[in-house]
Amino acid sequence: MKIIVFTKDGELPREFTKSDEVDSYPLTTDETVFSRYDFIGVLGTDRFILSALHKLAGVDKPIITIGYGAGYLNTINVTDFGDLMSSLKKGNYTVEAIPTLTTGQGYVAINDIVVAPTRSATLMEYTLIINNEFAWRDSADGLIIATPIGSTAYALSAGGVLIYGGLRSFEIVPINSTNIARVPVIVPDDSRIVISDLLSRSKIEVIADGLVRRSVNTTKVTVFKGPEIKLVKLSTATALDRYRRIIESMISDLPPSAKLILKVLEYEGPLTPKEIIEKTLIPQRTVRASLRLLLRKGLVNRLIVPRGSSRLVAYAISNGTKLNIK
Repeated sequence: MKIIVFTKDGELPREFTKSDEVDSYPLTTDETVFSRYDFIGVLGTDRFILSALHKLAGVDKPIITIGYGAGYLNTINVTDFGDLMSSLKKGNYTVEAIPTLTTGQGYVAINDIVVAPTRSATLMEYTLIINNEFAWRDSADGLIIATPIGSTAYALSAGGVLIYGGLRSFEIVPINSTNIARVPVIVPDDSRIVISDLLSRSKIEVIADGLVRRSVNTTKVTVFKGPEIKLVKLSTATALDRYRRIIESMISDLPPSAKLILKVLEYEGPLTPKEIIEKTLIPQRTVRASLRLLLRKGLVNRLIVPRGSSRLVAYAISNGTKLNIK
């Protein structure tokens, strides 16, 4: 059994014990470099791993991701490399085919593809067509097409749902649509998604995983399934388990006021800022700051709710979130 580990500089950190079974190399897509190896390893920060997986999409080798923490894409932490070698030798692992998204323009996305104006808080008009069938005409801040992995990221904070791992599907989520009837849509992963009749006061761009940005020079963008990535898994953790760890990590860093607001929203359901102030007795300024923080982390959603004869802005726990706040 032989593993080639790609790192930013081609060198292995000192946490790795020397082994004839492991070689290191700077990241490359040259198959002559890794063709004689059984596994490909990618070691580095979350950003480096994501960037490397973009380039290795479609490579017919199992890929092991080795990070410096509990990243959502990490097979293991760098300090647990010895356990990895033992598991591989015993066959105690599985290989999961991770779908990607593409527009056919030479790049892929593992989390999501976003079509949006380059200037924030600027509306974009578009028509959504799924498998040659008209879905809707809308005006929004943008549109997200997410994979099951990406459903725990930007898509969720924009009001999407959590897609359980293993489901062969993608998610389409409007960003701050002016029409409250525009809800997230789950489609099969072999769907062809066309965003056409694009119109905005600002230039429109396609963003893949926040890493790749391409200006849209036409009035149409087509998104479809890209090449799969074969990721090695050592644990039996489900997508919900991984998501729960991400949520718990984010909550642990919150200030007490934000934790209290989350707890109240969990018990009470959607509340307006005024109602949050009345129930928590937290000062208005602190409530506003806490809600901005919770929105940025994707822990709450902003929505419109009826209150008497009026419709007011309210906040609610993000879809698919089950909190354990202490």
